[in-house]
This record gives sequence, C-alpha cells and structure tokens, in this order.
Amino acid sequence: MPVSLFGTDGIRGRAGQGALAPEAVALLGRAMGEMLQSASGRARVAVARDTRESGKSQQAALTSGLQAAGLVVMDLGVLPTPALSWHLDQSEDLAGGVMVTASHNPWQDNGLKLFASDGSKVSDALELACENRYLELSQSSSASAQGNTSATDIICQHDQVQEAYLASLAAPGELSGRSIVLDSASGAGWDTLPRAFRAAGAEVIDISPAPDGRNINLERGATQPHALAAAVIEQGAWAGVALDGDGDRIVLVDEEGSIHDGDAILGVLAQSMRRAGTFRGDAVIGTVTTNGGLEEFLQDLNLGLVRTKVGDRNVSARMSRDGCNLGGESSGHILTPDLCPTGDGTRVALCLLGDASRQDLPLSTLLGAVPRYPVANRQVAAGTRPPLEDLAELQRVASEVQAQLSNRKGCVLLRYSGTEPILRIRVEGPDGDLVQRCADQLAASAASALEH
Repeated sequence: MPVSLFGTDGIRGRAGQGALAPEAVALLGRAMGEMLQSASGRARVAVARDTRESGKSQQAALTSGLQAAGLVVMDLGVLPTPALSWHLDQSEDLAGGVMVTASHNPWQDNGLKLFASDGSKVSDALELACENRYLELSQSSSASAQGNTSATDIICQHDQVQEAYLASLAAPGELSGRSIVLDSASGAGWDTLPRAFRAAGAEVIDISPAPDGRNINLERGATQPHALAAAVIEQGAWAGVALDGDGDRIVLVDEEGSIHDGDAILGVLAQSMRRAGTFRGDAVIGTVTTNGGLEEFLQDLNLGLVRTKVGDRNVSARMSRDGCNLGGESSGHILTPDLCPTGDGTRVALCLLGDASRQDLPLSTLLGAVPRYPVANRQVAAGTRPPLEDLAELQRVASEVQAQLSNRKGCVLLRYSGTEPILRIRVEGPDGDLVQRCADQLAASAASALEH
C-alpha cells in the first residue's frame, strides 16, 4: 500500500489492481461516502465516468461502497469532469461527487477524483480523512462495502444533466462561419464537445473516433495534439481544440497549425478579462512549470504571476487566498471560478474563441502574442522515490545546469509525478539548444541515480 493514495489529482493507477481492485474501490467508496456525508450533512452523491473500458466495473464497485455508507447515488453516466463539477455547484442536495477517470492516462488505467458539494476538489484534510478511513476498513475483517443495489438507491440522470450543462455553455452564433477542428481524445467529452460548438454556430470537423473503451487518449487529445494540428492545416480550418480524456484540459491550435498550451491561453484570457473589466486581483496564478514568457507578457499588462506547486488544487487554493479569478497550468488546466468550479476545457475554448471571433482576429495573432521560452522535458523511470535531496550527484549536476542558465532567465525543475512512477525533468530558458543539452545531462544523471 503506498504512503498516500491521493496524488496531485485524485487516485490513479492500473484499473483492477491495488487501490483500484474492485474490493478496494468499494471500500474507498464507503470511506468517501462517509466523509462527504459528514462534511455536508447530505445523503446523495453524483458519480460520472469517462469512456475507458473499465469505467462501468469501477463505477459499480464505487457505487456499492457509496451505498454502504448510506448514500443514494445519482448516476450521470459518461460526462466530462467539468459537467460533474458544474452540476454539483448548481445542486442543493448533493453531498459531493466522484469522477471515475484516469484523465490523460492510457485506457488500461483508471482513477477516482473526489469533489465537494460546491463542485470544487475536496480539501487535503478531507482526502486524508478518506484515506485513513479506507485503511481502517481494509484492516477490519467485519467491514462491509456491499450496499443495497435496489433501483431506488441509483437514480440515472445522464440526459438531464448533460442537457443542462450544454445549455450553460450556450454561445449561439458567436462562431458562425468558423470552421473548427475538434479532438475529444475519444474521452468523456466525445459528445458534449461537438454539440457545444455546433450550438455556437461553428462548422465542426471532429477527428476523434467514436469511443470503444480502448482508444481514449490514443494518439489524440490535449497531450498529443499533433494530429489536431495536421488536421487544421489539411482542412484550412480557423482553429483547433483538443481536450484530454476527462475534458478538463484544453490545448488550442491556430490557423497556421501552431500548438498553444495553457500558458498562452492564460495570457490571452488575462488580456481579454482586463479589457472587459472582469479580472480580479493583481496576478494570474500559475505553477512552478509556468513558462517565463507568460510572466513577461503579464508584466506588460501590469499584472504579476504567482507560482504554486504543480496541481490545480494548489492553484485553486492560492486563487481563493489572493482573491484572484484566473489561474491554471501549462498543461491546459485553466481555472475560471466565475464560470465553473473546476477546469472546463470546452467552456474556456468557447470563451476564448468567441472573443477572437468577435474581434475578427486570427488565433496566430492573438495567441502568438504571448512569448514562449524554449522548454525541454524528460521523463525517467522511478520505481522507488528516494528524496531528491539525497541524490548527491544529481543535485550536483542540477546546480551546474542552473548556473549555466542563470544569466539567461532559465530554470530547472525536478519532481516526481503525482500520478505515474516517473521523475519529471523540466529545463527552460531562452537558448533552445542549451536547454536541450541541459535536459539530456540531467536525464542521464537521474537515470544513473535511480538505478541504484
């Protein structure tokens, strides 16, 4: 059993194994149900899932545990994470919700994202309480995670919630005459994404195959947008939009086929919100991986950039503390709490593209105005996770690399992934060749250190 079940974005791993084995998921469901009910005083919980093959069985095990905790389960079926979050925020009788998803991971994986009654990610304290209760239950021979599965305890609400969510996205006519290529990663947004853009008047070109349980994120989506970029060029489209497997991340492609991540999107949104008078606070909240080019762009707007640890929950907490209403991650997880309690790729895309269409500006002009320093990313297998500060040789190499970059506004980041058994290496700086050499040097040192 790992020290902590919850990573940077919920529980995630190989479906059917470890903490995601059916009996474990049932016990987790019971623990989550007890904690949500205790925190809210409510007896109903909403559950949704993405399109991966294990989704139904994982949801069935989760539902059994939630029912064992005495909760009535509202089954939302296949819907994006932001649809679940939005629905929780709109409802007054739900204790919270659980999204069955492994986000951008391959189809073999799955996971659980836990939401509070207001649609936000639950606090660290509640996650810890859930984990502790799960450990108690798993060590008790008398613990039961089998709930009453009568029809009265499971209420199917997919159609009602999906239609209400789509209505909340409505932007009729804003994208009329615009051809837009869409890529849902064959995931949770496979139906809602094209429907939302058609409702906005766009000519939709959908390049994602229909979900078959195993093609989620397969050479598609926000983490692999090159097929989208190629399709935009081939179709002569005005724009391209990619989501990840559960629909909370977004990547955009302009009419020239250039790919723009969350940092460029944050810059354009900040500029637009300042112009409209809706920007609150004096900074955009990013993370340690936010590109220095965005910071440079924001300075020209007389705005700051505040960095947090990786993870949208950390960004959200700092936004709340500082009274800010725009933040996000380079990955494309954009937080606009005035619109939705969690990241909503479809909603953000409609807002940004609608504004660009009204201004009659090409996306290459709008998004290209946000500079981007060259970045090199590397991944090194990390079956064990010794504290990085204990890896003396790696620390020595990192210090040398940082010294080479210091006069060039460069930076180095080493961190273990919160969702996969890997060490992530990120090097950034204005000199692209130097950045690549430094990343290779760090990756070689890390691989040697983690072999021992």
